Amino acid sequence: MSKILIKEARIIDPSQGLDNIKDILIEKGRIKAIGDDLFELEAQIIEGKGLIACPSFVDLHVHLRDPGQEYKEDLQSGMKCAVAGGYTALVCMPNTKPPIDSPEVAQYIIKKAEGVGLCRVFPSSAITKGRKGQELVDFYSMKKAGCVAFTDDGAPLMDSRLMEKALELTSQIGSFVMNHCEDDKIAIGHINEGYISSLLGIKGRRASAEDVLVARDCILAYHTGGHIHIQHLSSALSIDIIRFFKDKGAKITCEVNPYHLLFTEEEIFNSYSNAKVNPPLREKKHQDVLLEALKDGTIDCIATDHAPHAPWEKGLLEKAMPGMIGLQLALPMMLQLVREGHISLMKMVDLMSCKPAKTLGIEDHGSIREGSKANLTLFEPERVWTLNEKSNLSKSKNTPLWNKILKGKVIYTIFEGRLVYRDV
Repeated sequence: MSKILIKEARIIDPSQGLDNIKDILIEKGRIKAIGDDLFELEAQIIEGKGLIACPSFVDLHVHLRDPGQEYKEDLQSGMKCAVAGGYTALVCMPNTKPPIDSPEVAQYIIKKAEGVGLCRVFPSSAITKGRKGQELVDFYSMKKAGCVAFTDDGAPLMDSRLMEKALELTSQIGSFVMNHCEDDKIAIGHINEGYISSLLGIKGRRASAEDVLVARDCILAYHTGGHIHIQHLSSALSIDIIRFFKDKGAKITCEVNPYHLLFTEEEIFNSYSNAKVNPPLREKKHQDVLLEALKDGTIDCIATDHAPHAPWEKGLLEKAMPGMIGLQLALPMMLQLVREGHISLMKMVDLMSCKPAKTLGIEDHGSIREGSKANLTLFEPERVWTLNEKSNLSKSKNTPLWNKILKGKVIYTIFEGRLVYRDV
């Protein structure tokens, strides 16, 4: 059915400052009308009472493991997770096998995702061939093949001259660089360096490893005029550095992951290796600064860094692969921050939808307007549920929230006018 009529949903759209109860009529993939008491013959009716309708979410940082590590996740399972979490646009990282450093791999991902058809998947290209940090890829051909950004994610680009050149070249082709900012000469531990790492006798991973690379990238962005996007912030000082250079006019955007906002390093005691991430969960003093940076606009986006791993890869802490799954969990995690008074619902939607869509430059996401493509998420903020074997759509289950009671659930996801997920 090509027509969908959503009745009496609370529409929240930060791009227009809209917070109102309205009907939404969708026809031929677009929003035909927004108003009161709308009626349309032969339309599929969605009762929106008690639901919040917002622009669908956009994630700038996911690992879909396809090609090469499909035992952890593949495009189909990852996209199913995405729409169940309210996402209709994903930027997948290039640390696949082979890496996304050639047009052929980029096109493989785009065409396979189009075949699945649940949401948009935008590949990011590696900055350097093989993600080895030695030779730059052909930026123009990678963008032409469909790559929307450039990153050696998980393998920080340590060569400052190459980073400078990458910022210059991406600026010329209208793209940008994303960097995992941890100096790999300093970031050699497994959890945050501090009291808990000392108590457990485990090598710590210092916040200074993040700070020095954030500072370098901000300086290079300032001098080159290129756009740098700082991935998964965790350090208080890094926030101060970014704020300083944003004030000076540098083209900087940045993201934070929900788990750095909800968990501290003490989660290691509860979840052991499922709480191991890079950069690591840190002390509350860092978390408090991150939360303040959400409020004042220093942080631009929420990104999940959805990083699925098989159970055997999450064994002994020192040998465990870092990362958590997050596509189905981001909404309840962020709603917890709303309930605790850290941010408003309007701000949450801005961070999860409007701002990442703007950063990516995708005009068909991030707004609910008459005439625009119908990419919407409808969620019930008080719905209680559990991520378990039945509800989990990922091939992996590495998260501290496994079998925990969650509050806030996506009920419908609409992608280009099609109902691609429902939980009713």
